[in-house]
Amino acid sequence: MNEPLFEVVTPVANAAARRLTTADKVQAALRLGSIDSTLIESIIDAVSGECVRFARLARAASAAIPTFGQEVLRATWLAADQDRSPVMILPWRAPVTAIGSVLEAGTALIQGADYRLTAGGMLERTADDSAIPWSSTKIMVTYTAGWLLPDGVPAELEGQVIEQVKMRYLATDRDPALRSENIPDVWSGSYAVAGGDSIGESGLLRSLELALSPYRDWSAG
Repeated sequence: MNEPLFEVVTPVANAAARRLTTADKVQAALRLGSIDSTLIESIIDAVSGECVRFARLARAASAAIPTFGQEVLRATWLAADQDRSPVMILPWRAPVTAIGSVLEAGTALIQGADYRLTAGGMLERTADDSAIPWSSTKIMVTYTAGWLLPDGVPAELEGQVIEQVKMRYLATDRDPALRSENIPDVWSGSYAVAGGDSIGESGLLRSLELALSPYRDWSAG
């Protein structure tokens, strides 16, 4: 099946609308009183971007920054010279919250009667409650994906993002890999490294990787 052209129709408004948490929430979790909000927000931006990469969110043709923030998107499959299966896979953005329109050869299809959205951002073509192949004509799908950030992010995921940001912030004035230290007999310490028991190969906390797993595109292996 030919790959679709992927476009962002209505992008998020600004950088703040891509953040998976807020500086105020991180400050409350740190319990350090006044902190450098500008630094915290820059760390949130970086961690939010790393979460996007871990989840393998699709990048649009315009090279707009992928995001978990809510956007209106469009996928266009040009006419093909081969048969199509009953399932079309939307470019990966999570979660898909609404299908705006589906046009097949310029004809608007009806959700529930002509197609249905299934898990993993898949659109199944249907007729009389049975799956049928999509036509080889041009297919255009407009859909909405993502959360209204930062308030819409699931609590479990946001909690782990806050933990990652806390770790990065506290590491700004010490060895970022140092997990613990013990001075009595001179000094001893333990370190957190990528691929270790607390930090995954991605460089994110394993607990954050786990929280992201329901929103990750696993089709790429």
